[in-house]
Amino acid sequence: MVKNELQQFIRYNDMYKTMCTELLESFHFSENTVAAFTRCGTTTGTAFLTGNFTRIFGYPRTAFIKGDLQFLIKHIHPDDLPAFVFFAESSTLQAATWNEVKENAVQEHCCRFKHGNGKWIWIKQKVIVLSVTPERHIDAVLLLFDDCTAAKQAEFNQHVLRVEKSRRNSKLLRLLAPVSSTQIRKEKLMLTLKEHASLTQREKEIMQLVSQGSSSKEIAAKLFISKHTVETHRKHILHKLSVKNAPQMVHQTLISSVE
Repeated sequence: MVKNELQQFIRYNDMYKTMCTELLESFHFSENTVAAFTRCGTTTGTAFLTGNFTRIFGYPRTAFIKGDLQFLIKHIHPDDLPAFVFFAESSTLQAATWNEVKENAVQEHCCRFKHGNGKWIWIKQKVIVLSVTPERHIDAVLLLFDDCTAAKQAEFNQHVLRVEKSRRNSKLLRLLAPVSSTQIRKEKLMLTLKEHASLTQREKEIMQLVSQGSSSKEIAAKLFISKHTVETHRKHILHKLSVKNAPQMVHQTLISSVE
């Protein structure tokens, strides 16, 4: 599907037809691959974006088309942003095109990206240089984004299994065990507190009442608002905390109250 969209676009755009000779046959495109033709040299802007963008990233296609690089920067995890900037700068300097150097024109980077639903996903980005400016900086490129969240999670799980299996035979791994588990708990707590801080005062009041066992009808009576308004606030709270139901919401309340 993605490859067909690209071929269709190239067929009616002579500039890209010239730059992309045999290019598409060199890459694997899955249903989770988002592709874009964009320019960032003599001119800027996105000329093409595949239709699966919203499904993968969770935002309307216009968000990327209008924002381009700024859209990516805005939603990359803060801890991954310095590495992304270094990647973008390194890719730009003395770039060579696909028609000149083939695989050497491809740059890759993987980072966490905030999905439209508020959750972090892992995105692997490929930059394939199609043309360069007179100063040999990147101009036209084909961008490929692949959602590799599942692969990253599998990689992490495999790492955990290997560590656990080897721990009893390694003094170093045994010494690291309390540190690593404590750090993981701390990071989870900090993330919970950050999400909790994004709630409005009214949402925090409703969240507290839910944790005390109050129903939406009872909360409405206590706060002198309609039941419909309470339900709307509850939906917003679930979305902000990335939880699915009231019990999970209560759990978040308990965790945040510890701090």
